[in-house]
Amino acid sequence: MPNFDFMDNRVFDDRFSAFAPQGPQTIRDPETKETRQINTGVHVRENGDAEFSLYAPNALQVSVIFGIRANEPLAMTKGEDGVWRAVLPYDASFCGPKAFTFDIDGASVISQFCPQYYSHGMTVNYVEIPDPNEDFILMRDVPHGSVNTHFYWSDALNTWHRCLVYTPPMYHEGGVYPVLYLQHGSGENETSWVYCGRASHIMDNLIADGKAVPCVIVMNDGMVRTGNEGPHNYGSAFFSTVIDNCIPFIESHYRVYRDKWHRAVAGFSMGSMQASVMGLTNLDKFAYIGVLSGFMRRVGKGFSMSPMEENEHLRFMLDRENFLKECRLYYRSIGTNDYYLKWFEQDNEMLAETGMDQYPNVESHTIPGYPHDWSTLRIELRDFLVRIFRD
Repeated sequence: MPNFDFMDNRVFDDRFSAFAPQGPQTIRDPETKETRQINTGVHVRENGDAEFSLYAPNALQVSVIFGIRANEPLAMTKGEDGVWRAVLPYDASFCGPKAFTFDIDGASVISQFCPQYYSHGMTVNYVEIPDPNEDFILMRDVPHGSVNTHFYWSDALNTWHRCLVYTPPMYHEGGVYPVLYLQHGSGENETSWVYCGRASHIMDNLIADGKAVPCVIVMNDGMVRTGNEGPHNYGSAFFSTVIDNCIPFIESHYRVYRDKWHRAVAGFSMGSMQASVMGLTNLDKFAYIGVLSGFMRRVGKGFSMSPMEENEHLRFMLDRENFLKECRLYYRSIGTNDYYLKWFEQDNEMLAETGMDQYPNVESHTIPGYPHDWSTLRIELRDFLVRIFRD
């Protein structure tokens, strides 16, 4: 039986809504008029089992619906106290932060007594299932960096935009730092890499262990679009926002290098496509590109892989001599249980057909047993961070 004695680590309390455990639920007895606390919410045992409980005395049927396992509801049983309960047995293939909602008589509900984050285009509940492979996210007694919020004007969007900026622990001591522009996936926002991906804690630990070059990490909301954007220019306004507005803003407010050799772009899923397109069409601005659990090519009609001829950005890779000179690293990775694995494999075939799989600056990796979610992304981010800005 597994024993996860690290579940009281404060990293699991570090949420966008609070840095504290969830408070208890208080109900009022209709007969005595007295109030009492009841144990509801979600609690993870040291063996990894997750206990779910929800107070819904008038409900007829309640279950837990997981975002990545929507077709596998966890049925709950009602007690005499009006609390519905269920236990999710520990499953080593289902680790990391898992989004969920409660289904109450057909209505999707989130509980204020369970942790929350932003995903799937909305606020959802989540539970952190312990992953023995991810001790690198834990909060340790090491110097910690800072995460700041900034607002800047986007010319392409004609409105204000927001980004979160991580600075390494030694930033206040002076010096100049490289920059990683890091993007989330579809349905998420600029807070996701901090509170779901644990990017700041990962970087703190890597720096403390001497495994990564200290850098500034900039996280933007990549979901923004203009009305005239279609499947093939999808994200153009966002690209302009980053290139024309965000980079100049960061370089005028932070002590960072201003050359491409100290600048990287990476992203998850939709953000990986953004990183691939934006990075390859701006090789004068980025020397490192990270495609994390995602796509080298644009998404085509019917959410399918678009053909090579509709991906003009890839022509920059076909020029071997120039690409090897201008790009230090084009990093790809994906979990073997990812439902987009077939697209990753199609890109593998494209790389092999063009000979690009033999480029020394192109790396492709798979992570055995991991799906398309934040449990995988944490590993991929760590692996990308230890490779960049080394030259």
